Amino acid sequence: MEPTQAQAAQASPPGQALAAPAATERLNFVYLGIIGLAMGLVAPFTAFAWPIAILIGMILGLAGVERASGIQQRGAVHLLRAFALVVGTIMMFILGAVVGGVIALLIVGLAAFSERVSANAGPTDRVVGRILIVIITAVVWFVMLNVLKVNVNINIG
Repeated sequence: MEPTQAQAAQASPPGQALAAPAATERLNFVYLGIIGLAMGLVAPFTAFAWPIAILIGMILGLAGVERASGIQQRGAVHLLRAFALVVGTIMMFILGAVVGGVIALLIVGLAAFSERVSANAGPTDRVVGRILIVIITAVVWFVMLNVLKVNVNINIG
């Protein structure tokens, strides 16, 4: 008789990640496209904070997905994520000239939501979803700044 997942969780040493159950859902490209489009529409107003904001959102979203599915990480992983969030937030506010960094918090939320959208997909599909989000955001940002000639000026002082 094979042990259930609850029995396997009790038998595994604390701090080790449990094996994720087999993913059966397919990646929802429509939702990821809409999220990428929304992030791209906000990106010009963040100066250059949007790439860092996407990374911060992905870190936060992945941590939330792991917590919701019962996957436990080591303390070193938590410490590394906390360090990345602190450094990333500081960089986001610097690259966004503070005001753009505040606006980039919307992108952080959207990126975290995109992680939750692709939570039940397989690992390869999640990576494809992350790449798709970044590409769509970059293309929309490029189109808005260079093709549509959107001019965003941030004056401080």
